[in-house]
Amino acid sequence: MVAQENQNPHPLIGSWVNGDEYETEVEYVVSGSEPDFEVRAVDRYDAEEGEVRDIAYDDSTATLFFNVYWNSSGRFIKVRLVAVSPNRVSYTYTFTENQMWFRKDSAPGAAHESPPATAVHESSDNTIPKSESEARAEGGGP
Repeated sequence: MVAQENQNPHPLIGSWVNGDEYETEVEYVVSGSEPDFEVRAVDRYDAEEGEVRDIAYDDSTATLFFNVYWNSSGRFIKVRLVAVSPNRVSYTYTFTENQMWFRKDSAPGAAHESPPATAVHESSDNTIPKSESEARAEGGGP
């Protein structure tokens, strides 16, 4: 007797895109077989392929975990895909964000403010500044 090939692939196998066409151009392509899945991440806008790393699968929850690094932006994304039906996955992600930071008091248009005032208390020999947390603990701060 010839073994029959499984006609129903694993629910995570396939190409996954966001249901909102304006949200993202990223497509995840999941192939292979449980538990050794392979994942490709493709930006359909410019065909850039993200570097997919650390692929792991939890069969008790039908959840695929992986990380993607996008060289063009430096963005790093942690991804979780959970099969919820034959044609749907729940997509949860955490990503890095790029911001421009400036040295304090050097940002364009930054007002040069004096440091915040500190509470003081008298000692027998001199006046000693208190930290904000000490002043708050004694009821003397915001």
